[in-house]
Amino acid sequence: MGAQGMATPPAAGVPLQFAPTAPVGTTEELTPREEMYQDILKILHNSTDLGIDRVAHGHLEKAIATPGSKQLLVRDLINQKIINRVQLARAFARHNRARELLSILDIPPEAQVLRLDLQPRLRSILRSERIIPMSIRKEENGTVTDVHLAHDSPLRDLVLEANVREFFPPTAKLQWHFCLREVAGAFWMAGESESIDSDMEAEALLDRIITNAIDARSSDIHIDPSIKGEPRAIIKYRIDGFVHPKEVITTEQLERLRVRIENLARMPKVNLNYANKGAFTRSGYDWRVQIQPHAGRLGPVPRIVLRRLQPDVMPLEVLGYPADFIEKIKSAASAPNGVIFWTGPTGSGKTEAIHAAVVSANPMAKGLSVHTIEDPPEKRVPGYAVQMEIASEDENRTGLQLLKSSLRADPDVVIFGEVRDSEMAKLVFEAANTGHLVFTTLHTNTALDAIARLDEMGVSGFLLSYIRGIAAQRLVRRLCGHCKVTMAEPDEYTRYVFDRYGVPLTGANLFAANHEGCANCNYTGYYGRIATAEWLKPTKEIVEASAEKNYADLEDMAKRAGWQPMGRMGVLHVKNGITDAAELSTKILELAAETLTG
Repeated sequence: MGAQGMATPPAAGVPLQFAPTAPVGTTEELTPREEMYQDILKILHNSTDLGIDRVAHGHLEKAIATPGSKQLLVRDLINQKIINRVQLARAFARHNRARELLSILDIPPEAQVLRLDLQPRLRSILRSERIIPMSIRKEENGTVTDVHLAHDSPLRDLVLEANVREFFPPTAKLQWHFCLREVAGAFWMAGESESIDSDMEAEALLDRIITNAIDARSSDIHIDPSIKGEPRAIIKYRIDGFVHPKEVITTEQLERLRVRIENLARMPKVNLNYANKGAFTRSGYDWRVQIQPHAGRLGPVPRIVLRRLQPDVMPLEVLGYPADFIEKIKSAASAPNGVIFWTGPTGSGKTEAIHAAVVSANPMAKGLSVHTIEDPPEKRVPGYAVQMEIASEDENRTGLQLLKSSLRADPDVVIFGEVRDSEMAKLVFEAANTGHLVFTTLHTNTALDAIARLDEMGVSGFLLSYIRGIAAQRLVRRLCGHCKVTMAEPDEYTRYVFDRYGVPLTGANLFAANHEGCANCNYTGYYGRIATAEWLKPTKEIVEASAEKNYADLEDMAKRAGWQPMGRMGVLHVKNGITDAAELSTKILELAAETLTG
C-alpha cells in the first residue's frame, strides 16, 4: 500500500519540476559529493509528491542544517526508516535531471520495440537486473552514441554498467534513469508466454514463478492442480486481494516443484495424503509454504500455496490511517502495560499494522525488550530481542507454551500471533496484569464483536479495563491513478454511503474506477490497497455492561466512547479520491450485506 494523497507522477518526457531549494544549511565548504547529498536532502525536503510525512519532513530539515557528512546523514535516515530507498532513488533522479518511470504507461513506446531487437545475452542481463532499455541513439553511420536505461538503484553500479557496456562501443554514453522495480518487472513480463517450457528444471522454474510473482505485486502464489484430473496445474497470483491465473505447468513439473520446495523449506517428510507447511527465503523475501493434498484421478496430487512475507515495517501513515487515528494507536502503543487487539479476517493487514504500531512507539529506543511469537515470524526488525516461531505439531512449541516461556524471560512488549482459546486469552490478560504490553489478534468482524468474543473466552468485566484499544480493519483497493474517472456529480449509491456514515459531500474529490482499466492496473481499474479501520477503547460503562452480560446497547455505548464504524474511514478515502463507493460495498460488512439483500 502506497502513501495516501500522493500526487500524480509527471508524464514521461516532461521536464521534472520541483520547488527551488530553500537557503537552509551551513556555509561550510562542501566537496562535490557532499554538495550532491546536500541537494538530495533539499529535494526530499521540498518535493510534495514523494510521500514524505510530517515526521520525516522535520528530520530532513534538521539534517540539512546539521554540519558534517551529508552522505552519512542520508544513510542514517535510511537505516532509521525515516525515508525509504524509493524516495531516495527518485530524489537522485531529480538531482541528475533524469526521468522517473512510475507506471508501465510512463515507459516510452520505443522501449517495447527495442526489447525485441536486443542481443539475447544483453536481453538476459537486463531482464535479470530489472533494467528497462528506454532508447538507443545512433549516428547516421550506425554508431551508437547514447544508451538510455532505467533502473531502481539511486547510485551507479560500476560492475553492472561494465557488463552492459560490453555490448556497446567504448565511446557510447550510458544515461541512467529511475524506474520502480515492479514497473520493470511488468515491462519484462509483457508478452511472455502463458505456459512454461516442460523441460525447465525445478530450480529455474521456481525462480521464474517467484520472480514473476514479485513483478506482478502478488502477495500469494497458488499452484492449483486441474479439478478435472487433467495432467496440468495452473499458477495463479493474488494481486490486491484477487486471484488471477497466469501460467500453466505439467503435473510432472508440479511434482518436481513440490520436492524442491520441501527441501528448501526443510519441511518434514510426510505422506502426500497429509498437509505440510514450512518457510524459506528467496529473491530477498521470506515465503510461507502450505502444501495440501488434492484428490487426483490416480491418487493425491499437491496443491502449493506460497505467501510472500514483507520483512520491512511500513509507517502507520503509509498504511492509510488518518492523523487522528494514528494518534490513538500511538497513545495505546506507548502504554506501560495492557492488551491491544487487531481484528479482522485473514489477509486484512493485521500483522502489518501491529508491527507498525510497535515500531511507531519505538520501545527499543527506550530500553524495552520486545518478544514476538508468530507462525512464522513475518518481520525482521532490528531491536526485537527474540522472535519465536510457533510449531503446533510440537507440544513444546505451541503458541501457549511459547507465550508462557516468553513471560518468564523478562519481556516488556510481546507480539503474540493470535488468541484462539480461553486459556490463551487468560494468559494474555494475566501478562497485562503483571506489567507487560501485549499486541495480538482476534478473528472477529468488528471491534464490537471482539467484546462478545472475549466474553465467550471467559474474559469480561474488570479484565476489559486492561484493553488499551481494539482495532478492526479491512483492505480496500485504491483507484488506478492513471485511468480513474472523474465523477462530476455523485451517483445515488455514493450519496447514500456518505449519508449513512454522516460524512458531508462538501469539498469531496470524487472518482470512480474505469471498468476497462489500463496497462498500469492490469485492466482492473484498481492499483494497490489501503486500510480502512475502526478503533474502540472500552470505557467504564462498557466494562460494567460486560460484567452484567448486557450487550443490548453496546453500539450506543461504543459511540459515546468515540467509536466510529470502519465504513466511515472508508468514506473519507472516497472523499479524498483514493477509492470509490463500489469498492467499499464489497469490503465493508454492513454495506456488503445491504447490497446482497437489496
